[in-house]
Amino acid sequence: PKYNIHRPVVLIALAVSVCVQSEAPRGYVLNKAAGKAYKVMYQAQSWTRAKVECEANGATLAVPKSPEEFEFLQRLVRGLYYPHVVGSWYKLLVWLGISNLEDYTVWKNIDGENINKTGFSNNDPKEPHCAGMDAVNNGLRDYWCHLRQPYICQLQVNPSEPPTYNQFNEPSS
Repeated sequence: PKYNIHRPVVLIALAVSVCVQSEAPRGYVLNKAAGKAYKVMYQAQSWTRAKVECEANGATLAVPKSPEEFEFLQRLVRGLYYPHVVGSWYKLLVWLGISNLEDYTVWKNIDGENINKTGFSNNDPKEPHCAGMDAVNNGLRDYWCHLRQPYICQLQVNPSEPPTYNQFNEPSS
């Protein structure tokens, strides 16, 4: 029988493509332990607009659900390339999916979970705010929701099947 030399190459390329797709979409950073992938969005938006932008692309604003996830996101924020942040005068703060907009005494994530007792929140504002993380301080930081900040979108990643997602624009130079 005649052996087709191109068949193994095609099969290897297909296998690599499937493995890469099942890890994290282009531009995302994978957190295998959490089963999530994150992407820093360098075009600054208000908290509400950032939430809408993530959702429009099949993602959500990032929400740390454990101390390990929180540390992962903190490292991601500290590794930002700040000259690429567009539209914000304070480039160190990055929006997460946490606010106290419904009741200023209760911090909740976008899943509706009260995070006051998780240890993540040590803020006590006297008015509604949104929460972010910055590169300098540990923990969450409350900030005015209308201000434009970079933000982090997150996707659930199931390693057993390729994720479906929409591509985000790359950071502006």
